[in-house]
Amino acid sequence: MSTANGSGGTSSNVARLLVVLALIFSALCAHASAARAQPAGDPLEDQPAEDAVQGQIDAGKFRFNDHFTTPFGPAYADIWLKQENFLACKPPVGRQFSFALCFFSGPAVGTPVPTDGSEPVNPPLPCTLSSDGKSANCTCYAISTEQYSPYVPYFVDINAILNLDLYLRTISVCGHGGENCSPREPIREHTLWNKAPVCRAVNNNTVIPTAELISVFSPVKNADYDTGTTPNQTSCPAGKYAGCMTAPCYHTGKRDSAGHELVECKCPVYDGRFEISQAGVPCDANELTPPSADSSVTGWRPTYVWSAAHNPELNHGPIDPPPTGCLPDAPGHKGCPLYSPASQYPVSKGSPLCREVCEAYRNGIRQSTSVSLMRGIQVGYTCDATLCTTLGIGQSTPPPPNPLRKADLLRNACSGLAEQSGLRAILALEQIDQCSCCASQVCGCAKPGLDINAETQAEITELNAQQEELEITPQCELNGTLCGAQTRERRKGR
Repeated sequence: MSTANGSGGTSSNVARLLVVLALIFSALCAHASAARAQPAGDPLEDQPAEDAVQGQIDAGKFRFNDHFTTPFGPAYADIWLKQENFLACKPPVGRQFSFALCFFSGPAVGTPVPTDGSEPVNPPLPCTLSSDGKSANCTCYAISTEQYSPYVPYFVDINAILNLDLYLRTISVCGHGGENCSPREPIREHTLWNKAPVCRAVNNNTVIPTAELISVFSPVKNADYDTGTTPNQTSCPAGKYAGCMTAPCYHTGKRDSAGHELVECKCPVYDGRFEISQAGVPCDANELTPPSADSSVTGWRPTYVWSAAHNPELNHGPIDPPPTGCLPDAPGHKGCPLYSPASQYPVSKGSPLCREVCEAYRNGIRQSTSVSLMRGIQVGYTCDATLCTTLGIGQSTPPPPNPLRKADLLRNACSGLAEQSGLRAILALEQIDQCSCCASQVCGCAKPGLDINAETQAEITELNAQQEELEITPQCELNGTLCGAQTRERRKGR
């Protein structure tokens, strides 16, 4: 697929992007010609980890990608043609990490807007259009591994990488459509974790100069915006929208009522057909935002646009990677299944990898106030007992949206996991065995007293009870594991 600009409007596109660059990145960045020249290869192909130095990606030589990465528009149009365009990336392990999620940004009110006049359960995430209509300042979620854990993948649309050199490197490794970077390839602990260069660049925050974090896609909040309508999107014939994929974002110090950090992303704006990631909303985001008291006095009112993307063929439904199969710990129906005692797993109890896995679970302590080093919460167990079921895996019906309670639940269950050693072994086993929140059960090291200490058992009991209050079915009820201090028979109401 050619990366050259389409015929007609080339000069105006170049002029337009010069303005966008000045507004968004506060620097003039030279444009490259639309040649198909590509680098010889990925110099990090043999590096042992995704956090290696980025090599040829030089922030001082940043070039904005205004090329037509598909025949339907430039990178900032956020075009996607098939689910495999979304490259699956794993967050880094051993340290905290955050990315921005602008998937639901748009009007200055929380959505979905209840029909009964009550307050929305989600916060306002406005995208305010600039005075010249070339860019938008979008309020977005900051998704942290302190809450959602590094088990959960995020995704980058290969067609929407705003750093031109990074885009060229990524398609040289992954192919123009992402077909060479399958998220289901068997991986081992010491192999390159994120094959796609853009994944490592997001993890290391080297995509855009000056950015504090980068906007990507994740389905972790989908359930909070699901209205039960199929498909859960709105198609719009034409208009301006913010193309926020890989846009630069900045901390604001603000948080919503659920404790999510809210950041501001500087998104370029495209004018064309687009799809919104919610059903039953107006294509004009301003229709949902009533005039403020100030606007009636001053006569000025902000203009809002949706953060959106476009699938020209509209035959693939909403954004829902991967195209086939499953991903461990991915939210919803695309997540690999939970542990099943009836399944035969390729890697299981007694294997060298399982020995590493069990050591990671037993020794992954989030210290409590106890003086004893042998006490504290074994956060791998508490996170497995809570994370995947709360994200929708194994659930026969989706629970009612409750962002505040679910945020507290995940924070209590998974906080501190990102800093624990041994996570690579756990993630490698899940990838090979194609199961979610399952490694300790597969490896036979989830036994109360022997593997799971009393303090962790008590914590799992409480976390399971909180899940049931939210109408989430915990693993204990689904496969008889991670039940906490109480047996299934003794659990209240069971």
